[in-house]
Amino acid sequence: MSTVTTTAPTFPTQRTYDRSTGELTIAVDAFPASIDDATVAVGSSRLRIRIEHDGRVYDRTETPPRSDRAFTTDGKAVYNNGVLTVTVATTRRSR
Repeated sequence: MSTVTTTAPTFPTQRTYDRSTGELTIAVDAFPASIDDATVAVGSSRLRIRIEHDGRVYDRTETPPRSDRAFTTDGKAVYNNGVLTVTVATTRRSR
């Protein structure tokens, strides 16, 4: 039986919001974890990044950058040289 320990964020993370394109980008220095260790899930109000590596868990949940914005299904996640970059578009929330 394996034990998974949840820890505070251990991977350096940067969050950037580009107002001109309406995109939120999260970059995580995930090394030494591999792409197989990472899970990304996006809903209209939450973006979740989870990395499980060597019995440790990095679990981060992001919300849209402004309260009047929602995430869309337009986005991508790329893992390159130990960096996981997740970009998700936002749109104005319908009232």
